[in-house]
Amino acid sequence: MPVIRRNIRSLEVCGVPCLGAVEGDGAVWLWLPTDFSTRDVRARFGASMVELAGMRRALRARVAAEGIDAAPRETALFAGRKVLVALRNGERTEAVADWLHFHAAEQGADAALIFDRTEEGDPEFCGSLDTDLPILIVTTDLPMGQRTGPDLRAPLAAPAVARQASAPQSAWHSPCLQLGYIDLIRQRFLADAQAVAFVDIADLLPLLTDGETVFDRALSYAGSAVALSGVESYPWRLRQGAPAPHFEHIATRRMERRRLRSWAIAPANQPAAAFWRPAAPFAVPMAETAPYPFVRAMGVVYPGAPVNRIVRKADLREQPNLLALMRHVFDAEPLRLPAPAAIPPRPKANRVAIVTAMKNEGPFILDWVAHNRAIGIKDCLVYTNDCDDGSDHLLSLLAEAGVSHRANPYRAMGKVPQHAAFRAAEDEPLVQEADWLMTLDVDEYLNIHSGQGTVTDLFDALPAAHAVSVPWRMFGNADRHGFIDQPVTEQFTRCAPEYAPRPLQAWAFKTLYRNEGLFRRLGVHRPKGLAKGFRDTLVWVDATGTPLPPVIWDKAWRMSKAHWGYTHATVNHYAVRSAESFLVKRDRGKVNRTKREQGLAYWFRMNHNAEEDHSIQRFAARVAAERASLMALPGVRAAYVAAVAWHRARIAELRSDPDNAALFEQITSPRMQNLSRIATNFGANVHLVGPDVIPDDIAMRAPGEPFYWTVKLSEASKA
Repeated sequence: MPVIRRNIRSLEVCGVPCLGAVEGDGAVWLWLPTDFSTRDVRARFGASMVELAGMRRALRARVAAEGIDAAPRETALFAGRKVLVALRNGERTEAVADWLHFHAAEQGADAALIFDRTEEGDPEFCGSLDTDLPILIVTTDLPMGQRTGPDLRAPLAAPAVARQASAPQSAWHSPCLQLGYIDLIRQRFLADAQAVAFVDIADLLPLLTDGETVFDRALSYAGSAVALSGVESYPWRLRQGAPAPHFEHIATRRMERRRLRSWAIAPANQPAAAFWRPAAPFAVPMAETAPYPFVRAMGVVYPGAPVNRIVRKADLREQPNLLALMRHVFDAEPLRLPAPAAIPPRPKANRVAIVTAMKNEGPFILDWVAHNRAIGIKDCLVYTNDCDDGSDHLLSLLAEAGVSHRANPYRAMGKVPQHAAFRAAEDEPLVQEADWLMTLDVDEYLNIHSGQGTVTDLFDALPAAHAVSVPWRMFGNADRHGFIDQPVTEQFTRCAPEYAPRPLQAWAFKTLYRNEGLFRRLGVHRPKGLAKGFRDTLVWVDATGTPLPPVIWDKAWRMSKAHWGYTHATVNHYAVRSAESFLVKRDRGKVNRTKREQGLAYWFRMNHNAEEDHSIQRFAARVAAERASLMALPGVRAAYVAAVAWHRARIAELRSDPDNAALFEQITSPRMQNLSRIATNFGANVHLVGPDVIPDDIAMRAPGEPFYWTVKLSEASKA
């Protein structure tokens, strides 16, 4: 059947070029140049742009008064047919042939109308098309897009690239502003069609598993419009640089949130006020049913553009359903994506190595090492720098207990101490030979709840996991002001509530992960640099065993409200310890931010005493036995006693300093003690700027009383 062509010529109404007078009921639609303002329309036509019925009444009167010829209706061509309607913006004839073949086979389509927005049309377009279906090509002599808009045919305009500002401009191919063209072709050509689906030439509507076509659904909801919901699809690469046909599109982007919208309808029994528009029809209800799915072949939208010009190839994921669909409908074999790299089976051994950095932590080292050994972690690599309390000497004496001590090369490397330690650790045999790796500070205790609380119990509870991110639970000073030589897990049993979305640090996590080349680097909260090829097979879970979405693998450092649980493990974070020990911590500085002061705001963020939690004390007997064996090693007891003595002496020195004495009085005040029990009731801005912005009547609210209080940053800075 030959392709039929129609050109909708422009008219002048009141000196304004427009389109659209149709014989019969006098239907008309104004088509304005893109630089013609709404004020001009109101001035010339006395109609509101937003009141479509009034607009058409005014235009009918103007057309009648000026004796403008109306175009005849040509609805017989599509009468009783299932019609595909598409807006063409540069797609090729070969793509139209595939598009028609697909929808004839899958949807039972038996006609198509293509509105070609190319300037003056393209006489070669569809000229050689071999089809038995009636095809109507509609053109016009007015551009449809905004005059200064980007040319949507350019790869720079691809949604996954989103650099439209750099794309060339063309009113003939920029985003479409002329919303009336669909209603115009409805009244002139489609009024008697059985059903109509609006999809681009790049779009494919797969048949549903129950055999329902999009036209079936449109007819089932007569008097309403049926929503269509689409997702972009991509080929893996071009063959010899030739444009990718539809059947090559077997991949979508990971974690794609963007959805394309369109609709289908049965034209009979439309309301009198109905007006068809691209996004949705006006005055026609949308059917209360799930959207009908479709996919958009982006290589057809941008014919010949290299795939990496329109999408990041690293984001692509092959979809088995698309692969099967293309094979079935087109009887062709698409170019496949490379198979994801296989991750080796879980190692039989569960040898875990911890990497950390320390400075002046002598009184707390033995308890921490003893706890790790009690839960099955025997290897620990510790980097120290500039220690005054003998921590470096104490650690060197623990070599027999699996502790490897190194001097931190942060000065030579030009990095902060913690980051320098992690980079240096990558070359250590202890790290290279471990089955699992984790970075854990000396104030962080891995508290495993599964089984007997060992790392083996955790791995058995999460057998498929390659990485396990465990959230912090912040433990405060439990109103203990003075330093006591006693394990922190026994002294500090008060903590934040389990559900603590504020402050942001409350749900920070630490990650235990398999050491099998999956990642390139150690990181503070998670490993970094997922190796190429593993993204599709990696299993990364939270402490409840729920998979973490890939979108957060690269940058996240804290849990969201969807991933905050502690089912299998917790990292007990004793960030402040006693008020006196906090002065020493503040004095030596942070291991990853050497110039950041830890003052009152830090204490407020990290000191949480809302609830009691004693779960870690089930390891007390095991930890005590391990601690005793460590203390029995040659020289350890003397080195430990010396470190404790230094700690006490340093506390005395710091408390004699007026600034430190004032801070000590602040953090031990009744006000701050009460705030430590209601800290999660304050917004992130309050935690950012500190407790001084909180009025006294709010600061002294009763613990357990539900409330939320915050400030704007601008107000906080004034305060």
